[in-house]
Amino acid sequence: MSDELKLSKELIDNVMNTVVAIDGRAKDPFVGSQYLAAIVGYVVGTSSIPSEEKKEIMDELSSFMHHVYQDVSQQPQQQQPQSAPVAPPGSAFGIWKPGDS
Repeated sequence: MSDELKLSKELIDNVMNTVVAIDGRAKDPFVGSQYLAAIVGYVVGTSSIPSEEKKEIMDELSSFMHHVYQDVSQQPQQQQPQSAPVAPPGSAFGIWKPGDS
């Protein structure tokens, strides 16, 4: 079994389409990204591993996310898909409460 992730535009589009189907505001890449970050936090937070390991995992995932961001940001502009405008930094943030669905 390969250790490589099978990340593709099709996979990303399918995931984002699912999120947008639940909340149309997720068409905004900033809002859509908040959903993905919240999902990661939820999955790690509800796992049955020790708290210290959860913190390490979150730190590693944050670094990995930055690595992927840097890789795709350095690709030539014509290879990147068109995207909607992003809200200015600090203009919005997600609030998650246990039990929200």
